[in-house]
Amino acid sequence: MSKKIRLGVVGFGSRGQDMFNRSNSFDCVTLVAICEIQESLLKKAQEKYPNVDIYVDYSEMLNKAELDVVFIETPAGNHALFCAQALERNINVFSDIPSVASLEEAEMLWQIGQKSSAMFMTGANPNYWAFVEAMVDLYSKGLLGKLSYMEAEYIHDIRELFEETPWRKTYPPIKYCTHSLGPLLRILEEDLRYVSCVSTGSHINNFLGQQDLMTAHYRTESNVVIRQTCSFVNNAHIGYYSYRVFGTEGYFERNGGREDIIKPTVMFSSNKMYGAQKLTKLPVNYMRPEYKNVLRAEGHGGADYAMLDVFFKAILNNDPSPLGLREGLRMTIPGIFAVESANQNGAMLEIKYPWDK
Repeated sequence: MSKKIRLGVVGFGSRGQDMFNRSNSFDCVTLVAICEIQESLLKKAQEKYPNVDIYVDYSEMLNKAELDVVFIETPAGNHALFCAQALERNINVFSDIPSVASLEEAEMLWQIGQKSSAMFMTGANPNYWAFVEAMVDLYSKGLLGKLSYMEAEYIHDIRELFEETPWRKTYPPIKYCTHSLGPLLRILEEDLRYVSCVSTGSHINNFLGQQDLMTAHYRTESNVVIRQTCSFVNNAHIGYYSYRVFGTEGYFERNGGREDIIKPTVMFSSNKMYGAQKLTKLPVNYMRPEYKNVLRAEGHGGADYAMLDVFFKAILNNDPSPLGLREGLRMTIPGIFAVESANQNGAMLEIKYPWDK
């Protein structure tokens, strides 16, 4: 690979622009190519990056731009094919989430990923928040004991995004599950094996195919249970992300807060730590302290910058992916089965993964 990471992006919408631009703050990165088919976005790319090659054909960009990395920032339903085309050319991939939209795509991408020498990075930025690191640290030190039950909520009214990204109108919220499952799976070594899910349907907009809220219960082989609730249409006015972890020796909670009335709070208790038998407040939230004074590290509470930092370092050092394809599929495939369970009125389904074969 060249001394600098040659970077391209496919999909130059708001997310693609933000991640491409943020990467420009890394000395190890050179911005070399943008692929987009919308005329207005093409014009914006040409104006902002006159020295970057612009493409309308993705395969042409992969074949000509001599990329080390490509960012996949297209709409959620077509990530897998773009990822596969890059991996087949042994180009490192950073995939926004979810990486796949179906079980067939998961199988296809898994098989191609096994043959490729390139790195696959799952763009699940919630995994890089400070309070998630605190949770992982508490668990790894044995302060929570063995896991028994966990909860995750992603409550985000996204109606204002429907016009810019119409695919979100009928996208099942439980299928957009990396934001909620990702952090919990960092401390859950087992794969989720069973799921039962139900949906409210559309009460607020009465829009055919829309789901206001969906909630799923997952179970592992050893009977660890996770409840996941996701909502894209609501009037809750609460913080997006909340998590709870029940262990045999302790408890961890991150409450997302209630607008300006109640601030987000991180708490834990542990029978294994003197003075922490009762709930103890932790002075952490989104931003990891090592990035607090870094210029342009603010995206998603610093998680976007942290995610790119560990990804670029892994490439330069020839290290394994910080959040590889298997990890990404572990936090994506359960949501696909959850949608099918909801379609079957909450039937309990067994979750299967490509590596089970």
